[in-house]
Amino acid sequence: MRAAEIFFEAFADEHATRYRGSARPRSFVDIWSFVRRIEPRGFLGAYLDGELAGYAIFISSLKRVQRDAIRTGAVFRWAFAALRGGFGLRLSAIPRILANKVLFVRSGGRYRGKGDAQLLNVAVSPAHQGKGIATALMQAGLQAMRAQGLSEVRLEVRPWNENAVRLYRKTGWRAVGRTRDLEGEWLVMVTNP
Repeated sequence: MRAAEIFFEAFADEHATRYRGSARPRSFVDIWSFVRRIEPRGFLGAYLDGELAGYAIFISSLKRVQRDAIRTGAVFRWAFAALRGGFGLRLSAIPRILANKVLFVRSGGRYRGKGDAQLLNVAVSPAHQGKGIATALMQAGLQAMRAQGLSEVRLEVRPWNENAVRLYRKTGWRAVGRTRDLEGEWLVMVTNP
């Protein structure tokens, strides 16, 4: 639950228009719990004084996660929960969110040289940013990917997120292309762990 709260703290401006009132992290808890069952080694947390300060989610196979989400019916349960208001999403935002997810799935194979490993998300609580936590999470995640024998990992980042782009470059990622969704452009980066 704390990881979802950190996500909303770190990306508050980006998600403000999608949620009614305050965001409900349950949607991310449900989805991330599902992903964690499939990719338990990909969830990394950084703790300071016993409190989660940041996290990263690496997955070894994006296609496997997508396939399992459909096969188990999870994606349909999430969509139904969103439509019922269980995630606190504005009804007007749901078609746009779903369209963006479809665009993400369709672009999943672009700019890939080997495999379909992916960095899904990394965030550090604003109270703990600037302490090297994100760098440590990147290094640990890439080490975990390397231990699984993966030779390439991909991510997407908004080009205007200069701090994130700088972090990724510092930890060995390189830009290989661009893709778009309804919210704008994404910079596609890869690295060889």
